[in-house]
Amino acid sequence: MDLSTLPASPSMTYVFSPEQHGHLVPWIAALHASCMTMDRMIGPFLPPLENGKLLGWWRERIAESNRGTRVIVLLLPETPPGSKPVGNDLRGLAMLKLSDTETGSFRGKIDTLLVNQRFRRQGGAKALVDALEYEAARRGRTLLRVNTETNSAAEAAFKKFGYIEFGQVPQFSKAAVPQGSLKKSETFFYKDLLSISQPSPDSNSSSSS
Repeated sequence: MDLSTLPASPSMTYVFSPEQHGHLVPWIAALHASCMTMDRMIGPFLPPLENGKLLGWWRERIAESNRGTRVIVLLLPETPPGSKPVGNDLRGLAMLKLSDTETGSFRGKIDTLLVNQRFRRQGGAKALVDALEYEAARRGRTLLRVNTETNSAAEAAFKKFGYIEFGQVPQFSKAAVPQGSLKKSETFFYKDLLSISQPSPDSNSSSSS
């Protein structure tokens, strides 16, 4: 029997904990690298990617999580009690940066959403964002912000998730290829988790040309 043809087990979201998920950091960095190289997603670094630099970047993000200024959610198959996921279990992740100012103590920013190519179009991105929104609300972070590459799959996804576009900035980020010589535009969104009925994105979106 070809096991690769069998349907994958259902995915579940888990808040990152160093004890349960710390060993997954190399696989997290590898997923991030794959999205930047295969999907040409704009990330913190330009190619060629250095493994040590990317691992260091993720260790800094996890340190923020440990300090309570960041929430990291993982997409994994269901993990039985008393066991830990293995590296190949990682299907996706999302991160929320919590504002560290007193005046912005109700705000958060989704700054990462990654899904393994083999598990896309299965609701994983929506599950990750839903989990982040739940964790944000638990922490009193009811106004969320996110920015995505303009005309990207991520832009379309956040519109579908109910995020409201409030502007675009042209030539916002260097493109991953070729060698950062191109610049790509960025679209900015927000979502008020306390708002019962938000205006539609079409009626409140604005763009810069």
